[in-house]
Amino acid sequence: MKLARNLNPRTLVLAFAAATLLTANAYAAEPAREDPAVVAATLDKQAADFRATAAKHENMAKMHRGGAGSSKVNHEGIAKHCDKIAENLRSAAKESEELAEEYRKEAAR
Repeated sequence: MKLARNLNPRTLVLAFAAATLLTANAYAAEPAREDPAVVAATLDKQAADFRATAAKHENMAKMHRGGAGSSKVNHEGIAKHCDKIAENLRSAAKESEELAEEYRKEAAR
């Protein structure tokens, strides 16, 4: 985590946001008429990715609450921002899992 200490917190947040958007675009590019079991597996992976990214944001929030980085940074503001992103990612993961379950039901028919 030594590299993370040398980076601007805003750069870290932007990098995670960009990674999330790129991942979402990769999932959106999937053809709509795939085998339901394949779609379910893709949605499960997406949910796992969202949860992993949420955990990274929770860790960043914890670091900022501990005062990591510059004293000129609004650590509590960044921590709240990271908490909100983590909350949204966990919500998206839950929705992906619920949709995957629907596709599994369809695949079983």
